[in-house]
Order: sequence, then structure tokens, then C-alpha cells
Amino acid sequence: MNQPPPAAAPAGHLVSPYVPAPRDGELHDWSGRRYAVGRPARELAGTDRAVPAARAVAAVSAIGVLQFGYGAAVPLLVAAHGWSPAAALLPFALWALVQGGSAWPIARLRERGLLPPARAIVAGAPLCAAALAAVGLGGGLGWMLLAYALVGGLGAGLVYHSGVHVVAAWYPERPTTPAVWAGAGFALGAVPLVVGLSLAQPAHLAAAPWLGVAVACVVAAAGAGLRTPPPRWWPPETDPRDWALRRREPVACYDHSAAQAWRSGALPGLHAVVALAGAAALVNLAVLPMLLADRGLAPGAVAAALAVLVASSGLGRAAAGRWGERVGRRRILVAALAAGGAAQFGLACAALTGSAAALVLLAIPAGIGGGCCYPLTRTLAHDFFGSRDSADIPGLVYSAKALGGLAGVGGAAALIALAPHAGPVLCLICAGLAGLGAAAVAARLRRPVPIRTLPL
Repeated sequence: MNQPPPAAAPAGHLVSPYVPAPRDGELHDWSGRRYAVGRPARELAGTDRAVPAARAVAAVSAIGVLQFGYGAAVPLLVAAHGWSPAAALLPFALWALVQGGSAWPIARLRERGLLPPARAIVAGAPLCAAALAAVGLGGGLGWMLLAYALVGGLGAGLVYHSGVHVVAAWYPERPTTPAVWAGAGFALGAVPLVVGLSLAQPAHLAAAPWLGVAVACVVAAAGAGLRTPPPRWWPPETDPRDWALRRREPVACYDHSAAQAWRSGALPGLHAVVALAGAAALVNLAVLPMLLADRGLAPGAVAAALAVLVASSGLGRAAAGRWGERVGRRRILVAALAAGGAAQFGLACAALTGSAAALVLLAIPAGIGGGCCYPLTRTLAHDFFGSRDSADIPGLVYSAKALGGLAGVGGAAALIALAPHAGPVLCLICAGLAGLGAAAVAARLRRPVPIRTLPL
């Protein structure tokens, strides 16, 4: 039987030996992996797939203020309520624990059909609003721990993890896309608020409930009726066999279960990278605004340094995803983490000397090192372990952020309580060590290779 000739290949690529993919059906690539080619996105969602993906990114962007804005609000909370700096950091530490730790339970409920992404995002909207209202309405520290940390952490987890999943489900042939654009929006959406808080007065916290209303409206509008493709959907316009053959980073040799991934040693390594890099990034957000305010820097200089730090975290995710496809994800991850860890020591020195220019300059690698970790480790999890347990393994990898938040922000609160004057600088030094430790672990990451023996 005559077969259609293979399509011409771009320069530097092999010609695909496969015939064109059918419109519907299951296909196998060279390694035996299965792909369910489905209907076009316009038939499933009524629009191009970029529309539901953009709505998911908008929801994630709206809630970024809960993570990236809290550190800038710490000096205002201390002045408004008379809390100690260490006490003011406790809600943020518990928030990071809940938001990161909710990744795996939310993914499990979604895979079982009990918590669809649209329902999760809409449910998270009022919870995020309640967290922001708690900042403005005042009350004791216990109220902040309940409303901001527990309720807000759960709401942010529902929106963030569901939004990233929606983009990933619509773009299975672009494994870096979901965490890159959703993560970039998560950081970039908070830049205006970070600048505003750096220039604000304690009385301006009264506007936080209105900000919560705005965030809830954006998130609910983005999540209402949000559609996702069927499980294991693959777009018919891309031949998965040709895609698997041409990838720079080869697909996993087979689909691992979560237990197999853990026994391989690569999943604990990814856990350690996320925990250490997350601790360093969260320490920056929590401690740097307080340190700069204590050093008497001008509000404009503080706002510029924090804005660059947060913007670099967002833009660094996008750049890391793009360059990871070209150079190799593990190489980019190691380089970014090493540069970010080294920048922490420079930030400590610049804060002590009061050099605004050095702070802004060093905030760039520090932000990139803290931000690129999440999209690259998510994609490495797919490269290493496959996509059969697409909910379990990336969720387990991201959940290490909970440990990073508890150790990073919680450790910073304890250190500041023990040494109020030298504590913030010591926190940045510890963050630098954590970043360099994450780079060292990432350099040792290796793709699991199955060992099979012939029966004798």
C-alpha cells in the first residue's frame, strides 16, 4: 500500500517517518507512549484554545498580590498594629505552607472529577477576597492567621493550581508553557501593588478590602464557565509522533507512577530544589522590604528595588522557559539558581551600605533565581517521569514549596525574633546559602533510566 511521503524537515532535524495523524484516535510514538488525538479546540470550547488559557492566566495574575504583596505590607502592619516584625511574618509563613501544600490534594480531587478547575477557581475567589479584607480591617494576630494564612492560602491554592492545570491541558505539546505564563502572570500582576505599598502609609491599609473585591471579581469572571479538554487530549493539528521524535529534550522512557518516581531518586531531588529555592525566594519577599525600611532608604528606592525583584521573578520564568527549550532545562535551572543564590550576598551588602543602584541591579538575578525554579522543575518532572500521573507528580514537586515557606519565612521570623538588628541581614545570607544549595542539587539531577535484565 502506498503511503504519503513524509513532510520536509527543518534544517538540523530528521525527517519524520510517520504518515499524517488521523483526526481522532490513539497513536503510539517511537517509545511506545500513547496519545489520544482529539477534536479541535474550537469544537470543544467554542473558541481558540488561547482564550481559556488566557482566562486562566488572568485569574492567576489577580491573586499574585497575596504572595508578592505581603512582604511589602509588613512595615505597614508593624506600624498600624504594633506587632513585632517576627510576629507580622507568621501569617505569611503559614500562607505559604497552605498554598504550597494544597497542590497535591487539589490535583487528586480534580483527577477524580470532584473539583473541576472552573469550580475551584470560582470557589477560591471569595477566599482570596477574605484574606485581603483581613489585612485592611485589622484585628489580632490570631485573626490574621485564620483569615489570611488558612483561608487565603487555600483560596490562592485553588486558583493557582487549577489555573496552571487549565493551560497545561490545552497545550500538551508545549510542556513549558503552562507554568511559564501562569507563573509569570502570578508575579507581574503584583508589581503595581508592590510599588504602591512601598510608597503608602499605614492608614492606606484600609483600602485592602476594596482590593479584595476587585480581585474576587476578576478571578470569578475568569473562572466562570472555564472549559478544559478531555483527559489526555492531544490537538489534532500536531502529530504527537513527530513531536516526540523532534524534541530536544526526549520524552520519558515510560510513564512512572508517583512511587516509582520517588524510588528513582530524581523526585526527592526535585523536592529539595523546590524547597531550597522557594525558601530563598520567599525570604527575599518577606525580609527585604523590612530591611530596606529599617536602613532608612528613600521610599522611591525601596519601591524600585522591590518592583525589579518581583518583575524579574515573572519575566525570569518566561525567559527560563524559552531558553530551557534551546539550551536544556537543567542547565538553565542550575545557572539561574547559582546566580540568584550569589546575588543574595550582594543584596545584604547593598542594603547595609544603602546603595540603591546596587540593590536594583542585584534584584534582577535574585528575582530570576527565585522565579525560574517552578516552571522548570514542573517541566523536568514531565521529562523525567512522563504524564500518566500528570496530577500526582507535578503536584508533589510543587508541594515542596510548603516546606520552603515554613523553613524560609518561619525561620526568618525566628531569626529576627532572636536578633532584631542583625536578623534581616542574616536571613539574606541564609537565603544565599539555600539558593546555592538548590543549584548544587539541581546539577546532580539525572533522568531515571529503567534497568531491565533478561531472565536466565
